[in-house]
Amino acid sequence: MKKILVLLMVTLLVVTGCKAFEDTPTKVVNRFLNNYKNNDEAVINELNDYLATQDLDEETLEDYREIYLRQYSNMDFVIKNEKIDGDKADVDVQITVYDYYKTNMASGDYFTANQADFVDDNGDVDISKYLAYKIKKMLDTTDTVDYTLTINLNKINDKWEIEPLTTEQLSKLHGTYEY
Repeated sequence: MKKILVLLMVTLLVVTGCKAFEDTPTKVVNRFLNNYKNNDEAVINELNDYLATQDLDEETLEDYREIYLRQYSNMDFVIKNEKIDGDKADVDVQITVYDYYKTNMASGDYFTANQADFVDDNGDVDISKYLAYKIKKMLDTTDTVDYTLTINLNKINDKWEIEPLTTEQLSKLHGTYEY
């Protein structure tokens, strides 16, 4: 009888213990966002692929890479809610990121009001001077902003997978969402 009871307890522990280690939508989103915070190789590769599509010189690309990696590393997040409906799930997350939107707006306003600061030797506006100014301001940004992201997941082959992020979600993650 003791052996049967011990066997039942071990079986119950194994079954419930395995269930405890199963990925949930919240765990998948937590791991996903931590990959950003930790500048995971996949995140860096995705960023490099994106930057390669931009028509910028190498120095400016490096500056933007630094800006994005700084944003990701310093992002804070709190998972607020998980809603599962069959093979679909939504996870609400509050993120805190550098407010690059405000920095971009202030840089643009300064450029508009002070174009003489951005001219070349011929008296023409030199956009590269403006980009250098804007990048410096972004690297100096300390103001943060909070956004709410709803990350959608689908269960495929018993595994929760995050749907591709929308442009709005990415702009929030990058701190450039227009509010």
